[in-house]
Amino acid sequence: MPTPILEVRDAQAAYKVPGGAIRAVDGVSFDLAPGETLAVVGESGCGKTTLAKAILGLEPLTGGEILVQGKPVGGDLSGLAERVGIVWQDPYASLDPRWRVGRSIAEPLRLHRRGDSGDRVDEVMKAVGLEMELKGRFPHQLSGGQRQRVAVARALALNPPLLLCDEPTAALDLSIRAQILNLLKDLQDDLGCAYLYISHDLTTVRFIADRVAVMYLGRFVEIGGIEEVFTDPRHPYTRALLDSAPTLAKLGRLPDVLPGEIPDPLEVISGCRFRSRCPRGQERCDTVDPEATAENGRRFHCHFPVA
Repeated sequence: MPTPILEVRDAQAAYKVPGGAIRAVDGVSFDLAPGETLAVVGESGCGKTTLAKAILGLEPLTGGEILVQGKPVGGDLSGLAERVGIVWQDPYASLDPRWRVGRSIAEPLRLHRRGDSGDRVDEVMKAVGLEMELKGRFPHQLSGGQRQRVAVARALALNPPLLLCDEPTAALDLSIRAQILNLLKDLQDDLGCAYLYISHDLTTVRFIADRVAVMYLGRFVEIGGIEEVFTDPRHPYTRALLDSAPTLAKLGRLPDVLPGEIPDPLEVISGCRFRSRCPRGQERCDTVDPEATAENGRRFHCHFPVA
């Protein structure tokens, strides 16, 4: 079995606020293999972006560890950009409006003293489908799809083995979204890099990912192969998320709505953190935090899983 590109071991990250601390990431563990795509899904505020920032060294851990190619994330981050590229949600906000396309793509090469960057800039522009004439344009002179291609080219400039994609198509029109997804798949086939793909769009996740991790209140409640999880969810929260996703088969009916409210993030939960909204909850769920159950290559945390 290949050595993982990314190893996350009981990662924890918290924000101190008046009255306590919000445990944005609370005991997350997983591996990511070379050439694999793992998608992380969940409602807004579940901890997806905090997890991404922790992997990038932008959010300090309060517990656990994260390793990229066997090296811990933290402390000196100068070499991390050569191992992890990042594509953010908004391509316009992630590019300096004062810089032309060529300079934006070349910036990682300049910072890491890669010498003459001209050939490499041309190479990655060609790889992401950008015409050379765009090199001299500013971000406001590009379409949304072109800007995101620039962001992908910049992320790939140092040829990192891992690309972290945080909602990379959310700000794009539907047709452009499909182009960027196809581009990411083609690049992965050509380069062999791994993707950590963060999204709330289950349709794009099913298209691009090999595995999916479902996150709720800072934890993964279910993680497994994309087809197994999508066709046979074991955790009630996973099932609710899938039911809320629009499909042709669901036209003419409203999705089932989870009962209850999302708990106060400052609340210290003694049992299952999903218990206040779970239609299958029983007395045991109020006091006992469910351990992980391994089943056919997947892992989930539930006392009374969906049959």
